[in-house]
Order: sequence, then structure tokens, then C-alpha cells
Amino acid sequence: MLIPNNEGKACDAVVRLLEKWTGEARSDIRYPEIDLVSPRVDLRLKLGVQEYAIEHTRIEPFKGQIKTGTTFKKINDCVKKRISGKLPGPACYELHVPINIRLPKKKSRQALDDLVEWIQTSAKILHERNLSKSRSMLSPYRSDDRIGGVPKGLDCTIELLRWPDASILRRKPGFLGAKLISPDDLESYRSKRLRQAFADKCPKLELCKEDGARTVLVLENIDIALTSFEHVGEQLPMLLAERTDSPDEIYLVETYTNPWWVYLMKRDNDHWPNVGMPQRDQTIYEAGMLHVAGVFEECNDMLSLDQLDLALPGWMPAIFEKGELDDLALDHSK
Repeated sequence: MLIPNNEGKACDAVVRLLEKWTGEARSDIRYPEIDLVSPRVDLRLKLGVQEYAIEHTRIEPFKGQIKTGTTFKKINDCVKKRISGKLPGPACYELHVPINIRLPKKKSRQALDDLVEWIQTSAKILHERNLSKSRSMLSPYRSDDRIGGVPKGLDCTIELLRWPDASILRRKPGFLGAKLISPDDLESYRSKRLRQAFADKCPKLELCKEDGARTVLVLENIDIALTSFEHVGEQLPMLLAERTDSPDEIYLVETYTNPWWVYLMKRDNDHWPNVGMPQRDQTIYEAGMLHVAGVFEECNDMLSLDQLDLALPGWMPAIFEKGELDDLALDHSK
């Protein structure tokens, strides 16, 4: 397989958008890295008579983010399944997890059990502490209290925050969310990682322009906590201004949930956030057809379909169910 994990399907999502944009069907799909043909980009294909060269890369906000994200997902899934909605109401809670979080290799299950016990004990303390406060001392709009500590089996400080009235935040009583806490200089980390991605991929794509190919860079975001299309879009114009080999098109594919969301970040000289984003009639998205089931659980709790449609801006990402996408990493001709 040329492209492991989600990469082949992320490329297929982008090719589907290109097909819709151009009105042409894909043909003559080739795999330069497998065929040992230079420039060794991930994919070459044609849409009509136009040649395309496609490169894929994952982006991380900081080194080791993928490992951190995996650990955070285990913690998030565990606490939501086991104790979210079961903590003392009418408050709701938020667990703050630092980005250097690691679970022990041999006793990760025990460490999760100990973390659950620590959260339950801490939530009870926060609840009893706030019962003694008068109503005038409580603010339903911000965290009213917090507890920090190092649960058994972990080597970093975790914090549990409490909001007195879950309904104000459109949460259920006892709801527990988790948030990955980033360093103060996260923006510099993001810029550095994106700059490195462009340094690795843009020169190869630039060589493909010599034979008339349009070049496409596919950025895959698997980070649920620290990276978003807004963060990438805000940095993109500045970072691309540093280069003379920018690709013709750049897409961001968010694969951390299902369905996947695909954003057009750049087409020719149009860079988001100024004008580069597709309008609703330029994407596969259709108004009123958004799959709420694929959106984060918190969004389902907070917003109806109509509210969700109104909450998003005038342009929309393309939306794909992972199962409907083909794996373009596989050479189907062999």
C-alpha cells in the first residue's frame, strides 16, 4: 500500500471534489512511488485532459502530537463512557489534560481506573465545597471551582473544573468533558510544523508543473483538540508567502470523526480566509442534509439540525462518510 491508514481515502475525498469542480471523471491513475517514477509524488491522474499531481501529509500542532492524541482519546472515551452524566449535578465538569500526558505501557487500564476514581472523588469534593456557598457567590457562566492533582499511575498534573449550572452551558447535569491543554507558544509550534510540511512536499509538486500538471496538497488533520481549519487558514497566507513553489490547490481533510469534513484552503491565488473557501453550491454539501449523527456528541446535545446549519458560516465544507470513500492508496490495476 502506497498511502497507509486514512491517506488513500483522504485523497479520494479531494479527487471527488475536483471531479465536481471540473465536471470531469478521473482516469489514468498512477503511483509514482510504487513505479519508481520521478517526481515521486503520491498520486498522478487525469481529469479530462488535465494532468494532476497529488501529495498527502498529516499535520501536527507539535512533535509527538499523534501519540498524545491517541492517549487523550483513550482518556476521553473512558471518562465519557464510565462517568459522564453520573457526577453530582446540577453542575457540569471539564477535565483539563496537559499535552505531555502519557499512560504507562504495562498498566494503562489500571491508570484509567485510578483516574476515574480520582475524578469521582474530586467532583464530590467540589460539589460539597460549593454547597456551602451562597447563590450570590456562584457564577453559572464560568468555572466556579477547580481541583488539581496527579492521579495514581500518571506523571503530570490533571485539573477538574466545575460549572454550577449545566443548563446555562446547554449541558446535561453531571456532564463531563475533556480538554487537551496546549502550551502558551502553541502558535509557533503550529507554524513550524506546517512550514516543515510545505518544505517536504512543495518541491516535489513543483517539479510536476514542468509537464503541465496542476498540483494539489492534501493536509490531513487527525487532531480533535488543538488543530482546526481556522488555525490552518489563519497561518496559510503568511507561510505560503515565504515560498515560490506553492501548490495550485490545498485541501484540509479532518479525519478525527465520521463523517469527514473537507475544506478548500487555497485555489490558485485565492487563500482562505479572504476568498478561497468554496460556497455551498460548489461543494457536495446540501443545505438541510447535514448528518448530525456524525458531529461531535457535544454538538448533538447543544444544537438541533436547524441551529447547527445557522451556526456555520455561509461557505460549507464537503462532507463524506468514511465508508463511501475509495482507498486510492491501492493500485487497483494490478
